[in-house]
Amino acid sequence: MTTPIKYINREITWLKFNARVLQEARDKTVPLLDRLRFLGIYSNNLDEFYKVRYATVLRALELDSAAYNNIIEGQSLKKLLSEIREVVALQQDNYDRTFQEIIRQLEDEDIYFIDEHQLEEEHIAYIKKLYQEKLSHTTAVFLWKPDQERIPSFREDAYYLAVKMTKFSKNLNEDIVNYSIIEVPTYIFSRFIVLPSKENKKYFMMLEDAIRYNLDEIFEIFDYDHIEAHSIKSSKDAELDLDQDVQRSFMDRIARSVERRRSGEPVRLVYDKDMAPDTFEYVKNIMHIDKYDSVSPGSKYHNKRDFIGFPDLGRAELNNAAIQPLTPPALVGVKSYIKAIEQQDHMLHAPYTDYSIFLKFLRECAIDPKVKAIKMTVYRVANQSQIMSALVNAVRNGKEVTAVLELRARFDEANNVNWSKILQDEGVQVIFGVADLKVHSKIGVVTYTDEENEENLKKIAFISTGNFHEKTARIYTDFTLLTSHKEIATEIDEVFDFFQANYKVKDYKHLILSPFSTRRRIYELIDQEIENQKKGLPAQINIKINSLSDKGMIDKLYEANDAGVEVRLVVRGICCLIPGKYGLSENIKAISVVDKFLEHPRVFWFKNAGKDKIYISSADLMARNIDHRVEMTCPIYDPILQEEIMDTFELSFNDNVKGRIQNATLDEIYQENDLAPNRSQVSIYEYYKKRYNEDN
Repeated sequence: MTTPIKYINREITWLKFNARVLQEARDKTVPLLDRLRFLGIYSNNLDEFYKVRYATVLRALELDSAAYNNIIEGQSLKKLLSEIREVVALQQDNYDRTFQEIIRQLEDEDIYFIDEHQLEEEHIAYIKKLYQEKLSHTTAVFLWKPDQERIPSFREDAYYLAVKMTKFSKNLNEDIVNYSIIEVPTYIFSRFIVLPSKENKKYFMMLEDAIRYNLDEIFEIFDYDHIEAHSIKSSKDAELDLDQDVQRSFMDRIARSVERRRSGEPVRLVYDKDMAPDTFEYVKNIMHIDKYDSVSPGSKYHNKRDFIGFPDLGRAELNNAAIQPLTPPALVGVKSYIKAIEQQDHMLHAPYTDYSIFLKFLRECAIDPKVKAIKMTVYRVANQSQIMSALVNAVRNGKEVTAVLELRARFDEANNVNWSKILQDEGVQVIFGVADLKVHSKIGVVTYTDEENEENLKKIAFISTGNFHEKTARIYTDFTLLTSHKEIATEIDEVFDFFQANYKVKDYKHLILSPFSTRRRIYELIDQEIENQKKGLPAQINIKINSLSDKGMIDKLYEANDAGVEVRLVVRGICCLIPGKYGLSENIKAISVVDKFLEHPRVFWFKNAGKDKIYISSADLMARNIDHRVEMTCPIYDPILQEEIMDTFELSFNDNVKGRIQNATLDEIYQENDLAPNRSQVSIYEYYKKRYNEDN
């Protein structure tokens, strides 16, 4: 049986990925507090989905349906929006049941969430004091009328209470109603208020419930018989609307656009289902919700993404065990990372190996007199970034420092604008990306002099599958290559020439660079596997990525399937390819691993007639990464590092604990095989422990 449908819609497959995140929250083998945090991750993901993907579909519907190219045969944009709402509604019901289940299980552990109606005497005194000393100064109250021409914009990602006050008028013989909006200051305070413990029981209260408890004091100047407050939350279109004022710098235009995002069009409203109908209409009016926006009734609490930061409470048994990052034996106790990299290539696999090695390497480069120049790309970095501090330190030590800083990194624009000002003030040469192309590559190069001959310049390059971000390196799995390979380092340096002069485009011998050669080179590598299969030579395609949605790449993999090439995919999130379908993809199998770390590496491994070709990359197989961004794919030549990538790929692909099968029906089905239990993220850590012990 064959099917005319060759692709799964991108938005639907993304929602199914988020269903796998929710599945982790439901999994009773996951420690209880981590289940709560997975609820936070699910909520955060869904927020971003509405701001970016749902907003894109809305924009296409309202402006030009041709602007959206992820429609599958027989599907309209209106039908897609309807399907999205149905999928999310089902997930939200599942979410609410899971949340209540976790709350009950927390009570079994003497951990209690209480609301404004459950406070005991010692809690009441604590909440009143908290309100008087902190909340009363920071809780903003807005008395907006629906007919006002100008309504202050809702703060991006903020959380609100819709307040209704009623007073019966004897003269009119009816209730007089006033409405208000309260901004819950979660951007200042933790969402979770730790209340005084009692008899070894821990108590928590949501910040908004503390505000609800103090409504009478907040509105004491008003006369009312009854007051109530219900939660609301909106998501806005996150697309940046760049003004075209050529007299403004690009940095200023980004900063202004981020500010304008605050007043962006809402695309989703979530509200407490117990809210009075007239209050709901008031909220819709002041937020300008139209018929295409998603409107979802929910529970008393929204913005549950804050649960990502829920405290561990000192209860180790209720949290996933932390791992101690490992140090490769060749880097233990080294005095100079530059010399160590000169001797051999090294690869970090965060969070299993110690990411501080990369930080120490940069700090060494910042102070070593032999180092003359440092160049690197910056996409996302920490707010208090040790990496950016190393660049500042380097320029203060007289080194030439260049940072290619991408101001359009979604949701990190403001942080990047801030860092660009700091770097420029310190004397770093800051390049603001490439016109019409996001610089998403994660690369850098260090130039230094030979100890024996100062006229002889040497280079070390570093290439990563993820951001140079020391905080996410604790929770994202990523590869970072440190190499003194002369030709690779030279080509990386030449990429920075392209950043400075965009007409200097080369066809590199070793590197694969988007948007210039990625599609062609990967097609060629797939074609070679097809040719090898026809000749009876070893042929296999192995890919590990975050997302697969480019139709050209999918068709090429289907072509490999038709030739009999085995295709093995580890795709964490979006997978528009339909695996395992007879007559279409019977030789293709796709697995998604969702576990305590976010799977983030991009790896391409081609069997190549037994002479394996292996690459790490910053690029997913999406049209934007292949054709509209600057992405770097780098070969791995060291046989030891090649072996590590192949071995860890096998562990991921054969995960029979946290691995789910990607299929046409998009069910969250765990993979089963005849192997011993293999939770790949645990197995990979044990793999490195064993490997490093053998090397010692």
